[in-house]
Amino acid sequence: MSNPQESIEKVRDLVKGIKVAMFTTEDIDGDFHSRPMMTQEADFDGDIWFFAFRDSPKVEEIEHNPSVNVAYMGDNSFVSIAGRVEVVNDVQKKKELWHEPLRIWFEDGPESPDVVLLRIRSQSAQYWEGPSGVIGKAVSMVKVLLTGDPEAAGENKKVRLSR
Repeated sequence: MSNPQESIEKVRDLVKGIKVAMFTTEDIDGDFHSRPMMTQEADFDGDIWFFAFRDSPKVEEIEHNPSVNVAYMGDNSFVSIAGRVEVVNDVQKKKELWHEPLRIWFEDGPESPDVVLLRIRSQSAQYWEGPSGVIGKAVSMVKVLLTGDPEAAGENKKVRLSR
């Protein structure tokens, strides 16, 4: 991929439809902390959006170090996105991304000052994409065994996403 826009489009295709991601921050002791988070329905343009409570440990960790990682796993792909996160308290944006099932976690809704958005500005991604389906996976494994080339199992690339 020669430019960030092509890379963004590739990552968009790989993460499309994957609802839950592993969101990783660094705590004040330098330990990594990962937790599952529901990605909001926004077309990936290099930014990833999550809802959170303003007083949650993840927000405290972000204030300590805004560098984060978001990982997705699909049927035949894995995507790891590195970026920087900011806490956003824009009521209009919260309403735009809101959907009622979120009320299970955020009872007071998007208007609550205790509910914030986390906006990850993606800087780079690494992805692994293999063949889909049982037969495709079996064929790629046979190729790896016959050739001794692990790249025969699929595509693995690191791409820049910064615009």
